[in-house]
Amino acid sequence: MASPKPVAEPHKELRFTRTSQAQTFIILAAIAIAFSLFLIVTWLMGHPDFSWWMPLIPLSIATLLTRLAVRCARHAYLILTPLGIEIFPLINAQKNLNLIYWSQLHEAEFDPQLTQLKLHFNPEKTSGTILSLKPIPPNKRPLLKTAIQGRLSHDM
Repeated sequence: MASPKPVAEPHKELRFTRTSQAQTFIILAAIAIAFSLFLIVTWLMGHPDFSWWMPLIPLSIATLLTRLAVRCARHAYLILTPLGIEIFPLINAQKNLNLIYWSQLHEAEFDPQLTQLKLHFNPEKTSGTILSLKPIPPNKRPLLKTAIQGRLSHDM
């Protein structure tokens, strides 16, 4: 399995992963495995309506969900670097990476529940980027808020 590349200066960046999403996918995978076990037991008991191949369907779904959960937990969603904020989408992250430089940002606005981040590029707040913070665990969101606001206040 591929692993993240070593960072040249790891002390200068903050990584935020999709761990909150990974938990959801692991729970769904566990439910799929439990259903598969139910089907296996029912088939072994000789029920006429169940076939040997039926447990393979939820097992394959559980395998895909587990791989997705591992990907969410290992790979970054947001990285705060000295250059700016790197935003990695879930699908094709290397191809669709979005880098927003600190010099582009005018203001960062968080909602009270810390579930949404609005990055404004101008004082009128007419252009920018809106990010959902739900993939990031709730206990890590205040750290993200402090880091972004601290960096933006440092530039002012």
